Amino acid sequence: MIRQITLLIMGAAMVMAQRRLALPDPRSCANRVRHATYRDARGVTHSYFFSWEHAPTRSLEVDWLDSRNICRRHCMDAVSLETPQENEFIKQRIARGNVRYIWTSGRKCNFAGCERPDLQPPTLTAGSGPAPGAKIGPTTQRNSGDWSHTGGYGQPQPDNREAAQGNDESCLAILNNFYNDGLKWHDVACHHLKPFVCEDSEELLNFVASRNPGIRL
Repeated sequence: MIRQITLLIMGAAMVMAQRRLALPDPRSCANRVRHATYRDARGVTHSYFFSWEHAPTRSLEVDWLDSRNICRRHCMDAVSLETPQENEFIKQRIARGNVRYIWTSGRKCNFAGCERPDLQPPTLTAGSGPAPGAKIGPTTQRNSGDWSHTGGYGQPQPDNREAAQGNDESCLAILNNFYNDGLKWHDVACHHLKPFVCEDSEELLNFVASRNPGIRL
């Protein structure tokens, strides 16, 4: 357990110093902390890490990219809300921990490489699905997601409220009754600091397993 704690802290410190997606670390993957597993209606089972349930990260709040990178170092990724059932599972855990908000992997594709016609217009998605690059729940299908009916300006989400200050609200967070609206999705500028949830990444687990014969993940 001490080794796991040390590895997690080391991973957090390393990703804080960079602004790119991190590659997985085999030793960190093999010793990743898992707080819960969930099997959805499709029969897909994933393990999850909740930052506020782990002593070294209990008070840790990071921006969106750092949340993903801490997860990725451990063959996980920020949680992707692929089904309503998974969404409810995560929300129940947030409520149980009395956590104010969390990051998910959801993000608007508005950066270099997003110019492809199939990625237009830029929409905020609920995250990446089990297949690399899969898009889940775009804002053009708002009624299929769990968006709040309100926000800082009293407008339905997503509202890109901070755009007037030059901050595109490109990242997806779950807020816990922040606007007396229950546990709901909100678009948030990616530089804000929040706790996070990690979810096993089959892509990263397979990547590490293929290059490290005999590793136990």
